[in-house]
Amino acid sequence: MGLIIILGLLIWGWAEMSAFIYIGSEIGGLLTLLGVFVTAIFGIALLKRQGLSVLSRIQADLAKGRAPVTSIADSISMVVGGALMLIPGYVTDAIGLLLFIPGIRTLAGVYLLQWMASSKRFTGFTHFGGGPFGNAASGNPASGAGGHQHNPFTKQHDAAKDDDDIIEGEFEERPDQDHQIGNKKNRKT
Repeated sequence: MGLIIILGLLIWGWAEMSAFIYIGSEIGGLLTLLGVFVTAIFGIALLKRQGLSVLSRIQADLAKGRAPVTSIADSISMVVGGALMLIPGYVTDAIGLLLFIPGIRTLAGVYLLQWMASSKRFTGFTHFGGGPFGNAASGNPASGAGGHQHNPFTKQHDAAKDDDDIIEGEFEERPDQDHQIGNKKNRKT
């Protein structure tokens, strides 16, 4: 695995240097260097603009009761794309810019979500109490403090607790015309 990472970094460095030299020979060294800074600023602006639209889509999906999976996938792709545009180099800028294109960013985001879900590196973050490395004392990376399996999102059944409590009460419905939304009295003209 370490050899693959080193080989990938060498290929990436070679591609960035080749692109930098080629672009520098075409437009000049000063403009090439200036282009690196301009693409970083452009990446930040694009991330802010697109990020706000994705955030509003996530809120709209949640308001309608739908799971915002595609919106989350889009946001993950845009974060990765923005980070790639901040790294100096034209190859990373091109890949980062591709991740801002709507169809590509959704596909890449879904792939990243699937990779994160299947990767063993991200499984420790789903349980509270054990941290990202789990509880080393129990030998189970999914166990929390004390070695007990705990999922905070499942309902715990306590045998000692009586679940048939009944709360009684009365209510009276009173339509209050002054405090209703859309009432013409509340609108300021």
